[in-house]
Amino acid sequence: MDFISYLKTLKPEDWNKMATPKWTVKDVVAHMVGWERGDVEEIIRIWETKQPPWWKDNPNYDEFNAKWVEFYKNYTPEQLIAEWEMWQKKVSEEIKKIGYENIKSRPDLFDWLIEDGDNYTLYEEGSHYKHHLKQIKKALGH
Repeated sequence: MDFISYLKTLKPEDWNKMATPKWTVKDVVAHMVGWERGDVEEIIRIWETKQPPWWKDNPNYDEFNAKWVEFYKNYTPEQLIAEWEMWQKKVSEEIKKIGYENIKSRPDLFDWLIEDGDNYTLYEEGSHYKHHLKQIKKALGH
């Protein structure tokens, strides 16, 4: 079961449980949605400018994460899941527009994107997604 499918099984009260010392389950998900949204923006910008992702030169993750947790604070869990699905779709669309061969030819810019069969997924899905899914499952006793 993937992350989003798992989230769809949660009870309303699960979303307010603390997943980390600072973040509720909902906050963790908001942070993940923010990264997906940011990835769309970065894929477009990187391809147009041929400049590396912002986090290579200025890895201020705390500020970025806080921005998206705040942005999505009034979303319901259902709205947050729908938003995440929408941004995941947009990531795939942007990668398809550029083309995998073009992405592959610029590892200096797109090393954070990898091939997964016929689909392209974020490198983050390996460690970042698993890290946060594990946090949430632990907090909920799953």
